[in-house]
Amino acid sequence: MVKTWQALKKELEEETDKIFLTCPDEIKRFHYGIITHSDAGKYSLEQYFGHWVHAYSGYYGYVGTIGNIIRLAMDTSFDLAQIKKVFDAMIMSSTGVFAEYGGQKLQEKYSKKLFEVWDTVQKREELIDLLNAYQAFMSRLYWWFHWYFPWGVGPAICHRLSPEDIKEIVRLSQRS
Repeated sequence: MVKTWQALKKELEEETDKIFLTCPDEIKRFHYGIITHSDAGKYSLEQYFGHWVHAYSGYYGYVGTIGNIIRLAMDTSFDLAQIKKVFDAMIMSSTGVFAEYGGQKLQEKYSKKLFEVWDTVQKREELIDLLNAYQAFMSRLYWWFHWYFPWGVGPAICHRLSPEDIKEIVRLSQRS
């Protein structure tokens, strides 16, 4: 059943409030390495880090893309139908893929709902209000994912070498 854009905006705002302090389970699962939504990452040398990186980049990409779509919605040279085509090409075309591979079921659910109510929007300002609510929700999902991401892996494994380290490596690699 298709709702109005106003009803969806309210639902998005309520969901954003709900997840503001409580991380959704679909994101917590990555923290613990529980990949139940697909076979992706399960058989990758007994690790799931690569899968986690791809899912993280999916959230990161969505947030930036939504911001660009909002900028287009503010541009009066674009009409609502053109912006819908951009949304379809940039968000809807990958929604199912990310939901399957990255477990981003909430992203999929609300992207589809937004697309379904799009035609109930009559004015540019209404669309911008709806897109802002969608972006706030997606941004909060992203920040939970960002919070749980294992940033400690970087310094532990991918430590940046100093010029002194490089000199020492060169010295040590010389035959004595």
